[in-house]
Amino acid sequence: MAESSYKLIYYDIRGLAEPIRWMFKLAKVDFEDERIPVENWKEEKYRFEKQMGRLPILQVDDKFELSQVASITQYVAKQFGFNGETEMDAARADEVHELLYDLRLCAATQLKSEKSPSDPDIFLHTVFRAVCNEANLSKKVLMKKSLLNIFPKYLEKINSLLQQSSGQYLAGDRITYADLAFANFMDICHTMVNPDLLNDYPCLQDLIDEVLDLPEIREWMDPSREKCPPLPTGA
Repeated sequence: MAESSYKLIYYDIRGLAEPIRWMFKLAKVDFEDERIPVENWKEEKYRFEKQMGRLPILQVDDKFELSQVASITQYVAKQFGFNGETEMDAARADEVHELLYDLRLCAATQLKSEKSPSDPDIFLHTVFRAVCNEANLSKKVLMKKSLLNIFPKYLEKINSLLQQSSGQYLAGDRITYADLAFANFMDICHTMVNPDLLNDYPCLQDLIDEVLDLPEIREWMDPSREKCPPLPTGA
């Protein structure tokens, strides 16, 4: 039986789709990584009206198409063994993924007043750049302070899940997409919000370091590791 072919379509950022890319790399499965520059989205989004004008999109064998980040992430995780060894592991991975999405949504809500009409309509995917790219230092400090207030309760919850886990990972003794999503999210936050976010959570930091040190992920990230590229205007 021929192997399936995969095409992942997303913006030219790490964002919500990076853990999906990592799963392909860790599973040593080839995939087409189509990246749409953020500055081109205003024109490109009309290609995706059937998908509600949202990315990511996963195409399988040019026959099956899946939208919505949670659906794609969970599908790829099940295909390649990143959804845990038990049903409880899978449920725990889902829980962590949803917690991270809620945290990102809270951050977007917190910064909603800072969003200008010229910001692209993928703000949720690029929310931390609004802080990273703020030129006014005083305003930047206030934005970071307001953001930092929302992290502790989520980090406390995720840290407790790690402590309760039967293994060294967030959902059991085998790495799952929850670990990948958490490592990606916090690595972005370290760069764009505050490098000291996990000072009180050494076990979570150890988990992130372990994930980012996986050879496949380290090699994938080295050439173009996202720092803080500016948001385009008029997108």
